Amino acid sequence: MPRDIPLPRLRTLGIMAHIDAGKTTCAERILYFCGKIRKTGEVHDGTAALDHLPEEQQHGITITAAATTVAWTPKQGIYEGLGHRLQLVDTPGHIDFTIEVERSLRVLDGAIFVLDAASGVECQSETVYRQAERHHVPVICFVNKVDKPGADLELCLADLRERLGARPVVLQLPVDGGRVILDVVREVALSFDDDLSYVVGPVPEAYRDVVAEARRKVVEACADVSEEVFAKYCEGRSVDAVEIERALRKGTIESKLLVVVCGSSLKNRGISQLLDAVVSYLPSPADLPPTVGIGPHGQESRLPSDDAPLSALAFKTTSDKSAGFLTFVRVYSGVLRAGQAVRVMPKDQRDRVARMYVLHADAREPVDEAHAGAIVAITGASSVRTGDTLCDPSHPVTLERIVAPEPVALVSIEAKTSADRERLSSAIGKTLVEDPSLRVSTSDETGQMVLGGMGALHLEIVVARLLSHHGVAVTMGKPQVAYRETLAKASCAEYRHIRQSGGPGQYACVTLSVEPSERGSGITFVDETVGGVIPKELVPAVEKGVRGAASRGVFAGYPLVDATVRLVDGAIHAKDSTPAAFELAASHAFQRAAKEAGHVLLEPLAHAEIVVPEAMVGGVVGDLQSRRGTVRSVVPRGGSVIVTAEMPLSSTFDWVSRLRGITGGRGTAVVKANGYGVLPETEARVLLTLA
Repeated sequence: MPRDIPLPRLRTLGIMAHIDAGKTTCAERILYFCGKIRKTGEVHDGTAALDHLPEEQQHGITITAAATTVAWTPKQGIYEGLGHRLQLVDTPGHIDFTIEVERSLRVLDGAIFVLDAASGVECQSETVYRQAERHHVPVICFVNKVDKPGADLELCLADLRERLGARPVVLQLPVDGGRVILDVVREVALSFDDDLSYVVGPVPEAYRDVVAEARRKVVEACADVSEEVFAKYCEGRSVDAVEIERALRKGTIESKLLVVVCGSSLKNRGISQLLDAVVSYLPSPADLPPTVGIGPHGQESRLPSDDAPLSALAFKTTSDKSAGFLTFVRVYSGVLRAGQAVRVMPKDQRDRVARMYVLHADAREPVDEAHAGAIVAITGASSVRTGDTLCDPSHPVTLERIVAPEPVALVSIEAKTSADRERLSSAIGKTLVEDPSLRVSTSDETGQMVLGGMGALHLEIVVARLLSHHGVAVTMGKPQVAYRETLAKASCAEYRHIRQSGGPGQYACVTLSVEPSERGSGITFVDETVGGVIPKELVPAVEKGVRGAASRGVFAGYPLVDATVRLVDGAIHAKDSTPAAFELAASHAFQRAAKEAGHVLLEPLAHAEIVVPEAMVGGVVGDLQSRRGTVRSVVPRGGSVIVTAEMPLSSTFDWVSRLRGITGGRGTAVVKANGYGVLPETEARVLLTLA
C-alpha cells in the first residue's frame, strides 16, 4: 500500500453504537457512497457486506469487528475537493462482544457514535462511549433514524449532556419527517428524494429563526475553543463557515466538543454529509500525540512518520485455513514490509512477516508495504498474538497492551464424537487466540472442559463457530456464573514448612496478615518485613504462593479476591530455605489466615436496561423481583417506559426470552455484567453444599 496520499489525509475510524441503532447499516451506506460496493445489503436480511460470518447473518447482529478501506472526496468543508482515505472498522453493538470494541478502539484515531433518534443514549451506547473516552478517541455523533416515529433530537441532546457529560454541538436539524435537513453552519436546506439525490436550497421561512439560533449556539461553542472565533464573537462580527469548521475540528480532536449530525442511513439520507464531517472533524495520525511505549531505556515516543523506526500493534488475530493465523496490525511508525524480519515484544522474539493484505471484510488485497497509520492483516508471524508489538529489531519498543475483561459466565462443553474429541483441543486453542476474553479450564471434579466468556450469547456463538470454522461439534451444558470468594474480616497466621528426607532439606517460615479490601481491587500483596528476616530474593516466591492459593480458592474452590495480604514476619534456614519452600509455606499460611478470617461469597451482578410498553411495567417489575432483582429507576419516554435494574447474572440467562413472553414480544432489554455483590446467605449455603 504505497504512500499515495499524505498522512494528514488519512482517517482511521470506527463505528460504535448500541445494538440496533443502525451502526452496520450506516457502515453499509458509507461503503456504497464511497463506491466500495455496488449494491447495499441489509443487516436484517443477513446481506450486509461487513457482517460476513454465518453466525452474524443468522443472528442479524455484528459479532466481530470488520475492517475495510474506502476513498472519499469531500463535497464541502475545509477539505473540499481533496481525496482522503478512510480506514473503517465496524464494531459489534452487543455487550457480550465488548472485547471487539475494546481492541478496535485501542487502534482507532476517531469514531462515529451512532444514536437511534427515538431512543437516545441507551445502555450499550454509554458503555462504548466510555470505552472511547478511556482510549482518548475523538468522537462525532450521528443521530440516525430521524424519519422514525418518535424521533426526538432534543431527547438525544439531553441524554448526551446528562448521561455522558458531553457538550453536543448541533450542525444539522431534521424537519419534515427527516426528508429535509437544515445545515446550521451554511444556513441552507437539504431536501432528500427517495433515491440518492438531494437538492440544496434556502432555509424555509418558518425555520429561519430556529436555524439562526442554532448557529449562534454553534459559534458560542466554537468561541470556547478558538481564539479567532472568540475575538470575532466578542466584537459582534460574523463568523464564516470555514472558521467554524476549523474551530469544531480543534474542539473535536481535543474532546471538548461533540459534533452532532443527523440522517437516516436506511433511506440514504445524510450519509454524504456524515462523510464530510468525518473528514472535517476527526483527526489524522498527524493530528494526534506521538505513540508512547517502553523501550530499553524507559519511555519512548514514536512519531507517525515513515522515516521513524517501525512500531506496530497486533490488535486482533483470526484463524485462517490456508495461512494458520491472520493478524490485524496497526502501523504507528515506520514502514512494515512483506518478508520483513521483526522483533515481537514483550516476548523479545524474532519473527518474519510472510504476506500482507488490505482487508474488505473477508476479502483480501495483497500489498507489499504498509506505511505509518495503515491497518493491514499479516500472515507468517506465528509467534504474534493480540496485544503484541512488532518493531524494528534494532529499536525495540513495547506499546500498551490490550487488556481483556475477565469472564462472568461459564459453561461446560463436551465433544459429541470421538473424532470431535481428538480435534477439540486444537480448535479450542485457535479459538482462545482469536478471542482473548475467553478462558478454558478443566473441572477437577468431573474432568469436563469449562468455557468462560462474557455472557450466554457469547458462549453460544463460540460453540457455533467451533462447528462452522473448525468442524468440531460439541454439546453445551447449562450456563453457570463465575462466583468469587472474599474475606469476612482481618486475620493473621503463621505457617512453618519443614521437610527433611535424607537429601537437601526444605525450611520456610511465613507470617501473613490478611484483610478485606474494596470491591474490585483483586489481591494486593505488601512486604512489611524489616531487618531482613526474609531476604528480598525470596519475597517474590511468597507472593507467588499467595496468589496461587487465592486463585484456587479456600472455601468453595472459587478464586478469592479483594484482599490485602501483608508479609509481616518469617524465618529462614541458612542452607534449607529455597524459593519453592517459601512458595509452599506462603500458600499454606494464606489458607490458614483466610479460614480464620471467615468468608463471604460473591456473585456477578448484571445491569439491565429494559424498554417496555407502559401497560406492562408491573409484570416486568414483578418478574425482576422474583429473580432477586432491584429496580433502580422507572422513567417514562414517549409511549414506553425505561426500567433500569440490578440483578444476579445467574438470573439473566433465560430472562430476555422470558421478557418477550411477558410483553408479547414488545419489550427489549440490554444486560451487561456490572461487578460483584454479596451472595445472600441462603443462596451461599446451597452453593457451599453443592461445592
